[in-house]
Amino acid sequence: MIWLPELVEPAENFKPFFTRPDNKITSVRNVWLLNYRNQGGSDHHTSFDMEEISDDIVRFMDEKKITMATIGGHGFGAKVAAATAISNLNRFTGVIQLEGGPLDH
Repeated sequence: MIWLPELVEPAENFKPFFTRPDNKITSVRNVWLLNYRNQGGSDHHTSFDMEEISDDIVRFMDEKKITMATIGGHGFGAKVAAATAISNLNRFTGVIQLEGGPLDH
C-alpha cells in the first residue's frame, strides 16, 4: 500500500499509526509512506502539478518493482491517490480516501 499525506504534513506523521501493534494492515501489506516532490528529502523540481506528482509515484513503484498496489491518502493525498489511480488503472487495486473529496472542488 502506498500512503500519501496532506499537502503540508510529512508522510512520517503516519508512521506511528502504521506501526502500532494492533494495526492489522502491516500484517498483510507492505506500506510505503511517500512525501511529495520538494518536501523533505524528496526530489526537488520547479513545477508541482498533479500529473507530475502521479508520475513520481508510478516512477517510485517502478524503482521498487511494485507492479500493483492499493493507494491512499489524507486530504490532498487522497486527491493525488485518486488521480494517480485513475490515470494508471492497471497499477492499482483500490483507492483509500481520508478526508479527500472529489478531485475537482
